[in-house]
Amino acid sequence: MKINYSKLKIQTTLFVFLFAFSMMQAQVNASRQANQYLSEKGEVTFSFQINDVSEIESMTSEMSILNYDPNTRTVYAWANTEQFRRFEASNRTFEVNPADNEATGIVMSNELPASQNRGPYPLTFPLTAYPTYADYALQMQEFAINHPDICELVDIGGTTEGASGGNKRLLFLKLSDNIGTEEAEPKVMYTSSIHGDEITGYPLMLNLIDYFITAYKNTGHSDHLRIKNLIDNSEVWINPMANPDGTYFNNASNTSVVSARRANANGKDLNRNYPDNVNGPHSNGHTSYELETQHFMSLAANTHFVLSANFHGGVEVVNYPWDNTYDRHADDDWFIQISREYADNAQANSPSGYMTGLNNGITHGADWYRVYGGRQDYMNFTHQCKETTMELSDTKLIPSNQLVNHWNYNREALIEYLIQGTYGFQGKVKDVVSGDPIEATIKLVGHDAVGSHTVSNLPQGDFYRPVFAGTYNILIEAPCYQSATLTNQTIANYQTITLADILLTPLTATAPTSLNTSGTDASSTNASWTAATADSFDLRYREVGTPTWTDILGISSNPYQITGLSPNTTYEFQVKSYCGSNSTTYSNSQQFTTTNINYCNAQGNSIEDEFIGIVTINGTSNNTVNSTTSGYSDFTGTNVFGDLDILTNATGNTISVTKEWSGANYNDAVTAWIDFNQNGTFETSERIFRSSSSTNNPVSGTFDVPNDAALGNTRMRVLLKYYSGAGNNADNPCESFNYGEVEDYTLNITNSTLNVDSFNANTIRVFPNPFNNSVNIKLMDSNPVDISVFDISGRIVSKLNEANPVNQTITLDNLNKLSAGTYFIQIQNKAGDKTVVKRIIKQ
Repeated sequence: MKINYSKLKIQTTLFVFLFAFSMMQAQVNASRQANQYLSEKGEVTFSFQINDVSEIESMTSEMSILNYDPNTRTVYAWANTEQFRRFEASNRTFEVNPADNEATGIVMSNELPASQNRGPYPLTFPLTAYPTYADYALQMQEFAINHPDICELVDIGGTTEGASGGNKRLLFLKLSDNIGTEEAEPKVMYTSSIHGDEITGYPLMLNLIDYFITAYKNTGHSDHLRIKNLIDNSEVWINPMANPDGTYFNNASNTSVVSARRANANGKDLNRNYPDNVNGPHSNGHTSYELETQHFMSLAANTHFVLSANFHGGVEVVNYPWDNTYDRHADDDWFIQISREYADNAQANSPSGYMTGLNNGITHGADWYRVYGGRQDYMNFTHQCKETTMELSDTKLIPSNQLVNHWNYNREALIEYLIQGTYGFQGKVKDVVSGDPIEATIKLVGHDAVGSHTVSNLPQGDFYRPVFAGTYNILIEAPCYQSATLTNQTIANYQTITLADILLTPLTATAPTSLNTSGTDASSTNASWTAATADSFDLRYREVGTPTWTDILGISSNPYQITGLSPNTTYEFQVKSYCGSNSTTYSNSQQFTTTNINYCNAQGNSIEDEFIGIVTINGTSNNTVNSTTSGYSDFTGTNVFGDLDILTNATGNTISVTKEWSGANYNDAVTAWIDFNQNGTFETSERIFRSSSSTNNPVSGTFDVPNDAALGNTRMRVLLKYYSGAGNNADNPCESFNYGEVEDYTLNITNSTLNVDSFNANTIRVFPNPFNNSVNIKLMDSNPVDISVFDISGRIVSKLNEANPVNQTITLDNLNKLSAGTYFIQIQNKAGDKTVVKRIIKQ
């Protein structure tokens, strides 16, 4: 048979054309869907394919990775509007699945039949509908009101929306047999739905609270003894809803979760908002910690939880540390054991296929995909709380008719997981002389690493160390005490061993020696010293040749960063040690000299084809289209853009950069930095804008001014760099490159609310700083003063009129309820004509 090649060629060409057209049309549809969700919720969940898993590493700071399927090399991701626009510039093909962005089959508690008998509660258990926020808040209150002997409602603070006038709060229900007494027992915690649209855990946590109360109080309940043992021997904290602003998004009455979104009211992913021990304090690109994050960080700093879990959705798996590194946690065997136990219990009480994701229901976090700024790693590393991440359902927001099923699947697993917090070594650490409890560090010798140890806590001096079966040497250390070691301590899995009281011998303070500095720049230095025995230090410094010292009292960290220094100035510092109230004399002085502020050089070697045409900040533009003559332009002689105020310009500042081309349009990347801490370097956390290489023009975005930014003039750098292809980022602020331009500007950081250090600030000292619950104000005389404490928005959070100093000192001991963050103390004399303001930080 003869083949008609011409006809075959035409058919092939037509097929290729139709295939390409269909692919193009699919991408148009995906873009249309993405824009619809961005318009409705300010975020979108989407998927795309990559060539190698290593590509995810560079994406984690650009968007939130939700899942990765290694079989299809598909990445499932979430982005807010700004992040998605940057992703679009990479020209990757993507898909938008409505099931990932829309909720179906949702029934709310206010839609249930009014005749339903709910007893004293607004809700009926187990839940068959999602609670309205009002029903949720009332139910949490009713738990505590109806069962005050074992329940307490703990409000750790308002949400972002709640703080600005809304009514939503971050609520815990605490359960214990002696609810009003601080007992020597482990604290265990559950918190759900840090992502507002992943709320399977939300009703499950409410069900669990009700189950605990019912089983505890009903002696005939089949689970009474187990639950009573848990509640009598631990303190259980349950937070059903960690992001109510996201869950009830775009619903003014807070009666629907249909429009629930992942982010908080500011559009930020709260599970990328924590300090990260691998990638730094703001590795996710955020410049500040969200209000919800601050509240949870404050809780963790003041309440030592032994065990916890945070609940999510979108897949079914138990994720254990670490998320930010492929390294194994020191307690990897133990984490695998408790994760395996949870998955096994869930599988045993559910249909085949439930909780079987990845490694049959469990995974090491980074082996799945790496996450920076996550809550799990923060709790494990910073607060020695053994936390995991529970993904409860393949569908993020399951239909209401599946709520009871998922409760039945997970009930046994939820209970047994908390019981794991009661196993392991337990004990108390005390002073051998006084018998007083001691805050100590407890380490398993040759085993513990990277935050895996535990600590004893006041007022009992008690500690709890869950651990995998084995034989261990236990080292107990505390400042100003002789350390002790318990050798050959053997424990089995699912065993609790209560050790005899550990008595430590007190030591006297030793004077600091070997004073040194490192990392000195134009405004700061890291002061360090050696002191074999001390639990705190006082440090003082001054400019050499001046009579007045600046005192920093009650320091617990060594080294300590001295900030607020002047460039090119020689200083000296001294340190003295404390053990309790006993101190040494000050050490000899150590001198150091700050550097000049010398910013690194950067430039484009050619502006023949492209350069920066216009830079606009908050509507004010600098147009250099007709004046640019080289690859580096210096506009630092004047403040072109006006002031940036840490109050009025805290969020939502706009930046736009117009690219100027002499001919064809080129793929140019644009990045901008502001040296907020004024240390002469452009750090990653100070990057305010990044647009990957593209022909888009102009490019624009928004940025925040951190509340701890140094006041005064500082440097902004804008860099435009040519790339041969799209999707590349210009991340080096200190490079010379072939094509493009760099422009430097001066910006002035101000504070319109408070006049910091407006009157003789060196004569008044505020310490300790940072502080936990109280601060001392040291004055030069004993005349009465008025004292006000402001938050960063200028709101008065504490006020004391005509305070009378005792020994020239006033103590503010009512600051324990403040959330972690930056505050200002204003001290005003009686006449009202002299004022000093000091910046303080609540840990």
